[in-house]
Amino acid sequence: MIKEIYVIDEDLELTETLKRMYNEEKEYNITNVKEANMKNKLKNIPSLVIINEDTMKQDIVEICRYIRNDDDNAITPIIVISSKTDLTHRINIAKESVEYYFKKPLDEQYMYYTIKNLL
Repeated sequence: MIKEIYVIDEDLELTETLKRMYNEEKEYNITNVKEANMKNKLKNIPSLVIINEDTMKQDIVEICRYIRNDDDNAITPIIVISSKTDLTHRINIAKESVEYYFKKPLDEQYMYYTIKNLL
């Protein structure tokens, strides 16, 4: 079964990194989704949503809340990637039922196995 991973990001670097990491594994389909197209794309109910907070114009808490309040995506796992290290900020995101919060710079090997285990 194909696992659809949506990377909500205005940049392509993270998407390309993930595609490279999972290049040999055909059961993963990684798609870049721009913030403006997020609501339409989420109708397809991905297996996982990864959000690059650093490129978002909208508040990350509001984005996570939107995904969680959508009946079709209420249980879709969410990973937030950010350069913000403030503990209060990370707790506010965790309150929105986000599964993981990765601080930049990313440890690709750790992220690779976290995603595999999550899915």
